[in-house]
Amino acid sequence: MEQRENIEIIRRYFKGKLVEGEYEYLLDFLKKEENRKIFEEEKRNWNQDPEMSELVNRNWNSLQYKINIKRITTQRIGNIWIKAASIAALFLIGLYLGVLLTTNFSKRNNTQKTLVFETPRGKKSTVTLPDGSKIWLNANSKLVYHLFEDKERKVELTGEAYFEVAHSEKTPFIVKTKDCNVTVLGTKFNVMAYKEFGRNEITLIEGSVKVNSSGLQRILKPEQMLVLTGKEMETKNVTSSLSIGWVENNFTFKNIPLTELIKRLENWYDLDITIENKTGKEVNFTGTFKNEETIWQVLDAIKIYMPINYKRTNLRKITITVK
Repeated sequence: MEQRENIEIIRRYFKGKLVEGEYEYLLDFLKKEENRKIFEEEKRNWNQDPEMSELVNRNWNSLQYKINIKRITTQRIGNIWIKAASIAALFLIGLYLGVLLTTNFSKRNNTQKTLVFETPRGKKSTVTLPDGSKIWLNANSKLVYHLFEDKERKVELTGEAYFEVAHSEKTPFIVKTKDCNVTVLGTKFNVMAYKEFGRNEITLIEGSVKVNSSGLQRILKPEQMLVLTGKEMETKNVTSSLSIGWVENNFTFKNIPLTELIKRLENWYDLDITIENKTGKEVNFTGTFKNEETIWQVLDAIKIYMPINYKRTNLRKITITVK
């Protein structure tokens, strides 16, 4: 009976239907070699269907994320301890799941050290840096952290993140994107720098930030957003809390293109969405919804504002038709 239950858990894992506690149970189950053989046999059965194979890979990536999500905390001056999930020497179908990793970097070590934090589609994460700064990473985002030196604190961002930076008069905090540098001493702000959107948005919540790009410079005040498109800078007065609503799963959009909204939905729900636009004209969306709702509830809400229909064409694929 127990063996059948274990197989059912494995099958639910491939379907993406495990609840939080079952991930831990599955990891414990797979520590034994004979159990990993059962897992691999089930995986072979699922991989015979190309569509299901894609789902298995997506769910595997999600499981890896849950296992390997990293948080950094400062233990004492001059030392950084990096902790990952504690799964000693566990290998699953040839892939490394996770291991307790403790690394000590001394300021006396002149070799530059970097760490990379990535969130896959459908996930968000929080990182606390050694100086006490806290960063929320949105879905499908990447943060490269450089071991802080005496002169500056520097990170690189692709995607979107909300920053609460610990104050330091002597050590500026720099967020580098593909298109600009955002420099602060200590403040709260949001940076949106997804490559596919063709622009950067820096929104200041409190304090002050300086943005540099291609020889241009702007200093923002609270409740201001800087939109950087190519070499063009535009400063707007905004309600800054709306820009960081995603941290609490609240999304408010004003007149954004449907194509951009779809990209955001793909990131948040880990889906592939195709648009079939019969008119060929770009349509814009204004509205509010919560990420706690299902994708179907969100699409039904969008239908109220926009002339669209949708249909599910695959396990993780949706087609939207603009009338």
